[in-house]
Amino acid sequence: MKSRWAQFIGGLILGIFPFGWAAAASLEVFHADSLAGPMQELKKAFEGKNQGVTLNLTSGVSRQLAERILKGDTCDVFAPSSPAVVDEDLMNKKIAGSGKEAASWYVVFSANEMVVITAKGNPMGIRQVADLVKAEVKFVRVTGEKDLATNRTIEFLKKAAVLEGKPELAQKIIDGAAVDPSKPNSVPDTIRAVREGKANAGVIYYSAAVAARNDLDIIRFPAGVNLSDSIRNAASVPGTAKNEKDAMAFVKFLLSVEGQNILKETGQPPVVPAIRKGNVPVEIK
Repeated sequence: MKSRWAQFIGGLILGIFPFGWAAAASLEVFHADSLAGPMQELKKAFEGKNQGVTLNLTSGVSRQLAERILKGDTCDVFAPSSPAVVDEDLMNKKIAGSGKEAASWYVVFSANEMVVITAKGNPMGIRQVADLVKAEVKFVRVTGEKDLATNRTIEFLKKAAVLEGKPELAQKIIDGAAVDPSKPNSVPDTIRAVREGKANAGVIYYSAAVAARNDLDIIRFPAGVNLSDSIRNAASVPGTAKNEKDAMAFVKFLLSVEGQNILKETGQPPVVPAIRKGNVPVEIK
């Protein structure tokens, strides 16, 4: 009787799921705030090609995400806004409580640049960084101590001021930014301030601006000023990964033609060929 009942249940399951059960798998991806837009599009494409795999995206400040990995938080793929975060914060470091190496390799897969954003339609008529010191312009910038965008914004403003022949204005712009001393300002905070009218302009990454382009205007600057020659994004599978198989597949997808096309469309020019460092797995080479 039990045997017949088991056969009935088995047949019923096969009738509903003719190809058997597809084991669901999740992939925990920690990525820099600047990659939020590109990662949403990459997630859609990767999940579409890999049925049963769900990407859980966690966006944040790269160095703070690295701290979470060192504490043992599960992370299958780590994509910071600089390879230096993997190099300095994770490689040759041990994960708390396990003794495992936090990271042993990474690939550099895309570039970025700094831009000025304004409210849609640019009502204040901002055309250059010199306009940011005007009394009627409220300017906001990233200020987090561990946020790489903080120093990149300062460097960008100094270079742009030199380009415009007004190097003395750079420090005025930096010091005059509307900053809340009670908390560090991030890339998402900067976007929110301009979008909600609390500020007239801000400086963020191009990829973050592209993701919010329906609500903002973007002012781009020449190479050599916008830091596009130095801003690079990296990817690694850290020591806290629980799903290495799909993690490797996702990193390979980042380097694929399809992945590169998505990066281009979302303001992330791919680095070709990708730069590899450390004990890069054979399947990524």
